[in-house]
Amino acid sequence: QPSAQDVPTKLVAKAVPLPMTVRGHWFLSPRTEYSVAVQTAVKQSDGEYLVSGWSETVEFCTGDYAKEHLAQLQEKAELIAGRM
Repeated sequence: QPSAQDVPTKLVAKAVPLPMTVRGHWFLSPRTEYSVAVQTAVKQSDGEYLVSGWSETVEFCTGDYAKEHLAQLQEKAELIAGRM
């Protein structure tokens, strides 16, 4: 358990590895879900840090593909289907 003095005065971000994509199937799942929570630390005049609690966890996901992109995927799928 680090003491308050160990808190750096910079933003620290923890990256979470994203799921691997499967070649040929990645477009079936256009959304990737994320969740994030933040904590702030303010250095006081005595050198100690005032550390906030964790914020509420915010969940969000990547946006849907643009219509143009979906049209390209459909065209590609139809070309592949035509060769089968």
